[in-house]
Amino acid sequence: MSKKIFIDGNVNTELCIISADGQEINYFDYSDDLDTNKKNNIYLGTVSRVEPSLQAAFIEFGSEKKAFLPFDEIHPSYFKIPHNEKLLVSNNKTNNEIDDEKESKKQFLSFYRKYKIQDVIKKDQVLLIQIVKEERGTKGAAITTFISLPGRYSVLLPNNSSTGGVSKKISNPLDRKRLKKLHDNFNLPDGMSLIIRTNAISAEDEDIISDFNYLRKLWTKIREDTLKSKAPVLICELDTPLIKVARDFNQRAIDEIIFSDLKTMRSYKKLEKDFSVKSNKKITHYKDKLPLFENYGIKNPINSLTEENIYLKSGGYLVINPTEALTSIDINSGRATSEKNIEITALNTNLEASNEIFKQIQLRNIAGLIVIDFIDMNISANNIKVERKIKELFYKDRARVQITKISQFGLMEISRQRIGQSIYETFYNKCDCCGGGGYKKSSIIVIHNMITDLKGINAIGNKDDIEIQIDKNFYAENSKIIQNKIKSLELSFKIKFINDTLPKNIYEFNNDLISKVKNNTKEILEKHKKEYVNIDKSYRRKIKKKLIENQN
Repeated sequence: MSKKIFIDGNVNTELCIISADGQEINYFDYSDDLDTNKKNNIYLGTVSRVEPSLQAAFIEFGSEKKAFLPFDEIHPSYFKIPHNEKLLVSNNKTNNEIDDEKESKKQFLSFYRKYKIQDVIKKDQVLLIQIVKEERGTKGAAITTFISLPGRYSVLLPNNSSTGGVSKKISNPLDRKRLKKLHDNFNLPDGMSLIIRTNAISAEDEDIISDFNYLRKLWTKIREDTLKSKAPVLICELDTPLIKVARDFNQRAIDEIIFSDLKTMRSYKKLEKDFSVKSNKKITHYKDKLPLFENYGIKNPINSLTEENIYLKSGGYLVINPTEALTSIDINSGRATSEKNIEITALNTNLEASNEIFKQIQLRNIAGLIVIDFIDMNISANNIKVERKIKELFYKDRARVQITKISQFGLMEISRQRIGQSIYETFYNKCDCCGGGGYKKSSIIVIHNMITDLKGINAIGNKDDIEIQIDKNFYAENSKIIQNKIKSLELSFKIKFINDTLPKNIYEFNNDLISKVKNNTKEILEKHKKEYVNIDKSYRRKIKKKLIENQN
């Protein structure tokens, strides 16, 4: 099946990105200027308070909440210590072997034990910082002064010489030897290091060199902008949705990147030039009236991703419950009764559920502690099969993951690094009525759903003016955003908003129009489903034919 990336950026600041293999979605990202991602961004900040009891500083970087900076995340160059001691520190660091990680860490810790934060860091001091963890609830962002600049094939650490080399995930000796030789030829200056990423295995040397040159230029630009700027200010964004697509996706594995908006497509092409020597010929512009995802037979995942129950092909299903402390995932056999006995049914359902769990964790961006309740299996070898399957799947994960064995109660615990906000934090706010017992849709997702409905009405060729009943308080708060987004749609009809107090929904359309849109979408989805079923059947026949030929 063909792997495609769909980038829908039709409505001003809104950007929705989906990666799909056929009709199966394996990546989802959504952004809006109303809700920006700060992780990995680089800021110029000032020390607002030094806290001796925590051995940490609080940094003002332009956000409501102050960022938290631990002492061991402050680069020694910021220490207010005598110049002679600084020279001694830098000499000790350069004389150490970079490959000797334990010795390097030992030197690092012994140096920090010499000082206390209140003696070397002062209030109103200016620091260049990078966001490590975004602010959550009452907690401010966690930050570091050890900057890392990720590229497509490498990560540049411009002010950190204690680490570097080839990624530990690259296990093949020949690949390691080739990439280590290339790494050594870069002749990095003192105090700077480079990590070559796993993506570099399939890359040519000239692409890796080009990627490194881009990161060097980026660091030079950051330094220049820092000298010109006055704190607190944003210096550089490193994790916008478009940058993540250009940088983190294996471009050779993608058949096509489809854009609904020319402006977004041009921005992406500029990024491609930064990350690669060769121009990407797989980029196309979508021009039809029908919404982008529906035209390719893909359901927009925004609403389905927050559903509690996920149904498997075998008849089993998952129940996903996010809580304050952890996310629980329960596996149920449901209607999965086609196997010979309970043990085989449990094993097959658990293996099938493992694939779906990994997919849902990626799409929903679930992090922290995840507890999976597998269907009980009596044979220990079956437990090992499921454990091995989970480890194989999470080996591909970009986030750091720790996995325990299945306990005697059938539970497995997974600790996953937080990379950005989860789907629950992005699209939902705590309900004023239940205080967080349920979920209330945020203004971002309500407006998105309204715009999607309008696109669908436009696609069925409606030319009559329509009325939308809308909650008067919601419309008063968001009228400018709604009107701006509607203007960019170029609709073939006019819209009249009627302010009202609705008991359940925030807005309501004419039911007949919505029924027509749903029927139109259903027909298109069924059409694409039949096409993929036929492709799948022909593929199975070919495999069966090959097996018979091999046996003969």
